[in-house]
Amino acid sequence: MKAVVLAGGEGRRLRPATLATPKPLIPIDGIPILHIILTQLERAGFTHVSLSLGYRAHMIKASVGGNRSPDLELDFFQEEEPLGTAGPLALLPPFEDSTLVMNADLLTDIDFADLVRCHKKSQAAATVALSRQDIDIAHGVVELDEERRVTDFREKPRLSYLVSGGIYVLEPSLLRLLPPRGRHDMPALLDRARAEGERIEGHVIEGDWHDIGTPEQLDLATAAFRADRARYLGRRAAAALCAGTGASQEAVGG
Repeated sequence: MKAVVLAGGEGRRLRPATLATPKPLIPIDGIPILHIILTQLERAGFTHVSLSLGYRAHMIKASVGGNRSPDLELDFFQEEEPLGTAGPLALLPPFEDSTLVMNADLLTDIDFADLVRCHKKSQAAATVALSRQDIDIAHGVVELDEERRVTDFREKPRLSYLVSGGIYVLEPSLLRLLPPRGRHDMPALLDRARAEGERIEGHVIEGDWHDIGTPEQLDLATAAFRADRARYLGRRAAAALCAGTGASQEAVGG
């Protein structure tokens, strides 16, 4: 199985931390998030990962380029300008089979192999991993009709939404809809596919999912990972990574 990890973003919302460190190398309880992702992909049976790089690409290459496992091949593609969440795919060779594409700023315990299996079974052109997010409203919510009469009153409700988890499985045929150059985001690509009659499947993540894009979200992810590393990495990899930076790099390589 092959995967693409989008690791070119600047991480502006995480500044000042990302002024010196690219977001994919921001540590989660001492371990760079990208190292965690690569370890998870290898454990799930992926054999080839392409990294799309932009901001501080040399640091990312130095961090993972010398730690390749015999079972996980890495290659790198350089974004000369920000290309969004779908545009970098135009830099890669054409897909030969279903390919997982994900952002490099996610902590999740999703079963990546199961996601790919479900996608293939659905025969969809693309599958989007979804996370259920709840929002608590601190006030009573009132609804009115056209004549300003109160039709509903809910005291401090909890609203539930399915949000994109930044993880996708794409079929090779979908890339024909991708512009050959320039910035392009995944929602626009999938909307275009739907408009042309392609099936886009949703896969709800039943476990844990964290976007580390803000300091607050990073703190939540760090607390979750610290509480149960084995949940995200399995016991063997978690024990290896627990030994420190050197062990972390070794685990990423195998």
